[in-house]
Amino acid sequence: MKQNNVATVKQGEYLKLFIIFFVLFAILTVAGPVGWNDQSRMAQIQSLVEHGSFIIDKSIFLVTGDKYFFNNHFYSDKPPILALYASPFYFALKQLGLSFEKNIGLTYYLLTLLSIGILSILGLIIFRKILDDFFLVSKEWANITTFIAGVGTLILPYSLVFNNHVPSGVLILLGFYFLLHFRESGRYENAVFSGFFISLSGTIDINCFLFIPFMFVPFIRRSIKAAFIFGISCIPAIALYLFLNLYTSGSFIPPAMNASLWNYPGSSFSQENLSGLAQHNGILDVLFYAFHMLLGSRGLISHTPILLFSILSILIMYKKKRLEYKTEYSYALLAILFYIAIYITRTINYSGWGFGIRWFASLMLILCLPIAYIENEIRLSKPIRILFFSTACLSIFVSIIGAYNPISPLSGTELQERLFPTNTILMNFKSLIKDSLDIVLASPSIGEIFRMIRLVFGASIIYFLLYRFMKKLEPTYPDNQKL
Repeated sequence: MKQNNVATVKQGEYLKLFIIFFVLFAILTVAGPVGWNDQSRMAQIQSLVEHGSFIIDKSIFLVTGDKYFFNNHFYSDKPPILALYASPFYFALKQLGLSFEKNIGLTYYLLTLLSIGILSILGLIIFRKILDDFFLVSKEWANITTFIAGVGTLILPYSLVFNNHVPSGVLILLGFYFLLHFRESGRYENAVFSGFFISLSGTIDINCFLFIPFMFVPFIRRSIKAAFIFGISCIPAIALYLFLNLYTSGSFIPPAMNASLWNYPGSSFSQENLSGLAQHNGILDVLFYAFHMLLGSRGLISHTPILLFSILSILIMYKKKRLEYKTEYSYALLAILFYIAIYITRTINYSGWGFGIRWFASLMLILCLPIAYIENEIRLSKPIRILFFSTACLSIFVSIIGAYNPISPLSGTELQERLFPTNTILMNFKSLIKDSLDIVLASPSIGEIFRMIRLVFGASIIYFLLYRFMKKLEPTYPDNQKL
């Protein structure tokens, strides 16, 4: 009976979590595609639903530059799995009388909210379940950690536009969740689910395939049979990925990395600037790029300051010799480091028009998990508690700035951006101030006014909820400080 009561309480917490984030995403989701990435994905979905084909020649989004040419037809360069997932949502919207031709803004908004937004919420619920079921933190700390992961990282801006980064991150977390379940129960179906979800993440973001060998190790350490089952479970998603590459481009090579497909009049890409093929001009160039990818103008840390506490938590985690799940997380962390290294060494454009480095949104959920380990330090030390919540407020502010324009055209040329990358926090903040002044001093459209109201309303809710969660976290005093 007691276990049933606990399960009921947890389900209530998950439902509240779903409602909170659904309301936030409903308020803040972008109303219309912005940039080539968005247009390319919408072209893929529209073509699948309206023409039953991956060919995007008849799509209204053919203007996108993120397309390649194969067998006298244009295709989106995006891996098709995410479009296959989202197509039923667009099909349902068409049955209700909505389409990209009739109302592009509302259709994009609903498609993004129902597919990407809800999947992001699912990821946050799984995040919370890991804290509850495995890390055994208090309800108050689980609420705070999950909330900050959702609104104080790149999860927030990239849950508001249609992209592959949050979905791939959710699938990685699901795979890790079942790995932890296998560690607890030893049941082989958990190895099946872990392998399937981790490999599926790679079909959406190819670099997520890196997690497969690293997640394989904890299974083989437990038993050869478990490792075999995990490996076999990865095959269907990998086979589907390779088949779709072959079907849509005539090669197993991902189209986005196949330079021969981009050799057509008007193409903006070539061997020199395609992600995965581009090369740096020596070690100094790599170091400069790495600095701005991690700390500088587009930096992982500068755009997500709360990760400083994640790093601190990882250090504390390794200082404690006997700590549950340290081994499993260590292999995930190695995969994360390799993932970051590949993007640093094999790309040159700081993820294009995205806020911060959009590629790193895939890592946010699993990077935030170690924050669970510092609950005692936060409760025991008032200075650390103040520093943590100050950093959280700053990180949330940065994410809200990103939510205003998750995708923004950059003013510089490709060479200028490479040498002097735009600080997307400052760019978005300046845009926000300018648009705010225009509302007061100029004659803005109803859409511009409504967009600003949505942002202010959403930000108000976020900080109000953070205050409520913080208020419920009671400090713990050492015995010699008790009255």
